[in-house]
Amino acid sequence: MIGGAHGGVVERGGWRLNLAGEDSLEPGMRDAVVEAALEAAAGRGARLQRRSRRGSTYHLRTGGPAGAEFFIKIIDPVRGLEKLKQWFSGSRAEHIRAISEAIRSAGLNAPPVVLWGRDRSSGRELVMTRRAPGVLATRYLRGAPTVDFARKRIVLRALGAEVARLHLAGFIHGDLTPFNVIADDSPSIWFIDHERTRRAWLFRPARARLRNLVQLGRFGFPGLSRTDRMRVWSSYAAATAPARRRAELRRVSKMIAARIGRDGGFESSCASPMPARGGLREL
Repeated sequence: MIGGAHGGVVERGGWRLNLAGEDSLEPGMRDAVVEAALEAAAGRGARLQRRSRRGSTYHLRTGGPAGAEFFIKIIDPVRGLEKLKQWFSGSRAEHIRAISEAIRSAGLNAPPVVLWGRDRSSGRELVMTRRAPGVLATRYLRGAPTVDFARKRIVLRALGAEVARLHLAGFIHGDLTPFNVIADDSPSIWFIDHERTRRAWLFRPARARLRNLVQLGRFGFPGLSRTDRMRVWSSYAAATAPARRRAELRRVSKMIAARIGRDGGFESSCASPMPARGGLREL
C-alpha cells in the first residue's frame, strides 16, 4: 500500500484500488474491506443483490462489534462507442466517488464511497459504499417496515423536497427510480447509484429535471396511489416554485403517461398518473 491524496492505493491481481481517508473506516477494517472487494470481484464472498444492464451489485456484512454493511458495485467494461466516450468522460468509479462527495458537501444524503478502482486487464471497475440507513423506497411504501398513512405522507413530502434540493444544488440524477432512493421514518431520504448523476453548472435544464420526476412516477406497485404521487409533486413544486406550475404538472403527467405507454403499462394495477380533479392543491 502507498499513500495517496485520499487514503492509500492498493495494487493486487491487476486491480488498482483507491481507499478513502482514514476517518471513513473503523481501525483495522481497511485490509478486510480490500479483501472483501476483491472476493466480490471474483464472484465469491458477498451476496449478489442486483444485476443491472451496466453491472452487478453485492451486499456485504462485516463481523465485529460495529457490524458494518457495504454495497460493492462491479461495473462492466465499456464496449463500442461507449469505450470512445470514456476517453473523454474518464473513470466511472472515480466519477461516482467525486459526485457522491459533491452531493454530500451540498448537505444532501449519498452513501460515502470507501473504496474504488479499476482492473487493468478486464476494464471492469469497482465502487464500494457504506450502506445507507433505512430501506428502499419501494419497500418502505409497500409497508416494510410497517408504515401508517400519516407517516407515509410525511416521507412522500420529504422525498419531493429532497429531489427539489438535489436539483436546486445543481445535480441531475442519472436514474432516479424508487429503487435508487432510501427512506426511513425520521424522515431521511438518501440518493444512491450515481454512475450517471451529473452537475449542471451554468443552467438547470428543465427537461432533465422533469425526466427525474418521470423516473420516479412511472413505477406502479401496491402502496403507492396517484394521490401519493401528487404529494411528491406538490412538495417538489413548493420548493422550486415553478412560474407555470399547472403547465409544468401537465407536462410531467404527459411525459409519465408516454413512458408508461412505451413500457406497456405499470407492473401493478395502479391508477393513471394523471392527477384527479383538484389534485393541484397542497395535499
